[in-house]
Amino acid sequence: MKRLTTVGLLAFVSLALPALSGCQTLTDTPGQNANRISRTMTTDWYQAGDATERVLLLDRPVTLSATPVTP
Repeated sequence: MKRLTTVGLLAFVSLALPALSGCQTLTDTPGQNANRISRTMTTDWYQAGDATERVLLLDRPVTLSATPVTP
């Protein structure tokens, strides 16, 4: 059972690793690929603050009223 689990885990990792390594095209040079990855990482870091505020619900205005509502 232990050996089967190990073989299964290794098979899964060997199949999943290429999918996680990113898209490599045959038409781009390594320099162009590095520039695209760098630009994407920079854009992601610029948007990290906005994403954090959205997750923490800091970017939405408060919908509560300062005055009590009477029926």
